[in-house]
Amino acid sequence: MKKQVHGPSQFYATDKNVFDALNQHKVDNPTILKLFERRNIIVGKKTPREELAKYFARLTHDYYDHQDIAKRLGITTRRERLTSLDLKGLNDKSDIQAPIDQLKAELESTGNVIQVSGDADNVTINIQYSTIDYKLSELSQVQAKDGTIEFEKTPEGYIIRNTDNEHMNDLRESLLGKIEKSTTTEITKSAISLFDITSPKERSKFFYDLIKTDQSYRMEDVTSVFTYRAKPDDDSDEGEVSDEDTYIEKVSLSGSGVSRSELLNQLLDNDDFYIIKVRWEAKQLLKGGHVYDIEATFSNPQDCTGFSYILKGVYQYEEGKVSSQRRTPTKEEIKVVSQAVEAKSRDLVKKLDEQRQTEAE
Repeated sequence: MKKQVHGPSQFYATDKNVFDALNQHKVDNPTILKLFERRNIIVGKKTPREELAKYFARLTHDYYDHQDIAKRLGITTRRERLTSLDLKGLNDKSDIQAPIDQLKAELESTGNVIQVSGDADNVTINIQYSTIDYKLSELSQVQAKDGTIEFEKTPEGYIIRNTDNEHMNDLRESLLGKIEKSTTTEITKSAISLFDITSPKERSKFFYDLIKTDQSYRMEDVTSVFTYRAKPDDDSDEGEVSDEDTYIEKVSLSGSGVSRSELLNQLLDNDDFYIIKVRWEAKQLLKGGHVYDIEATFSNPQDCTGFSYILKGVYQYEEGKVSSQRRTPTKEEIKVVSQAVEAKSRDLVKKLDEQRQTEAE
């Protein structure tokens, strides 16, 4: 894991930090009144905010004052994407329990909050941690976040699924390192990747097949497609002037029925462009009839690695029709859709690999 880099003001906020923070619209009047009430100071309703901020900034502030202000200035965290690895070689829960306990102890010693739950085979680790963004003002820099690491039992081992960000990916790798050290069994890790599939046509085909209707879900609409074209290596001589003075690397299309767009077809007819991200709506066929808003992407567009996905929302089927209002998905819906996207993606990558090997023979 990367060592945390600390900024210049770790232990207190200056009078200017407090003054600037209290003038932000996110800090509401009840919060300001509460700060003065702690000091038994009565504030008039018509007193300008700037005057209140200037007066309070001259007072002595404590930890709780800073926390109240920081909570108001905090950025609302969004649900993040999920990513996964297929682990083969782990037999049962006993292979991972001790490394999980070790990681839990390490994280708790640094102030993180860890909750481990599960059943006879599966384990879920919920982690509450803080990140620091020094580009923000002093009282907005520390952001509280949540992340998960899940171990889901499979016939050949485990699928490890985690929140897709740098911090959680580092924790996952740290945990995998502990697991590998604690067992004599060889562990094979495989990710959903098109690194070995270099054909732009085949890379786009992966996404077309991913969103295609199957026995569980029917594709209703494609609302967003991102395409990418890798920049060629510059092998030309220094004195040679290229005829091309512009280069388009990425093109994104959003709307309704994007997959049928003539512009998209023209882009993909070009041998250089391929799809790296798609967002689509899929209707559940077996039960419920809800419509799921799903997005899948490769974070590394050139190599098509770093596959992740997110269930952005659910249009609920009720009273004989699908609601026009999107709601937040439940944990069970996220789990079911995650399993479906992962299983189909792995199957598609396997088929593309087999096809590539057959053509190479």
